[in-house]
Amino acid sequence: MFKERRIFLGSNTPDGFVGWFDQIVDNYDLKKLYILKGGSGVGKSTFIRKFVESLEPSNVEWIMCSADPASYDGAIMPELGLGIIDGTFPHITDPKYPRMVDEIIDLSQFIDPAKITATRGEIQTIMAQRKDCFLRAYTELSNARELHKQVEAVFSNAMDFNGVDELLKKLVNSYL
Repeated sequence: MFKERRIFLGSNTPDGFVGWFDQIVDNYDLKKLYILKGGSGVGKSTFIRKFVESLEPSNVEWIMCSADPASYDGAIMPELGLGIIDGTFPHITDPKYPRMVDEIIDLSQFIDPAKITATRGEIQTIMAQRKDCFLRAYTELSNARELHKQVEAVFSNAMDFNGVDELLKKLVNSYL
């Protein structure tokens, strides 16, 4: 029976991106981890999906993208001891055990320089806009955190936390 799970190993926070990609090899005891490089738009997410589908594992843990939850940042196939991840910004990942476990695959080697050079200015503009959007997003997440703290402060003064603790004990004891 095929089993899959969707997880996030990174998050956009008020303090910027936070990720745990560098812990994959040890946490899953992987025998092989492919780290994809190549920048935005080179097809890393599609490559990950096709790679997993081609292997037809019975168990896969899809690592979802924190900026686009419909996109993949990686996949782990525990029964195969195999993983594949996007190792580019913002979750930059370099080999922890080069050639023993980790292997870099650079998809940018398949970019046709003659075709891409003509769009250099456009790409630079889009990448700068993208960076600005992420910075604005982190600012708004920081603003949301401050508003949450204000709401929390109002409720904290009105809460009976001893009553909450008693309810917690009753619930836990009902399962023991």
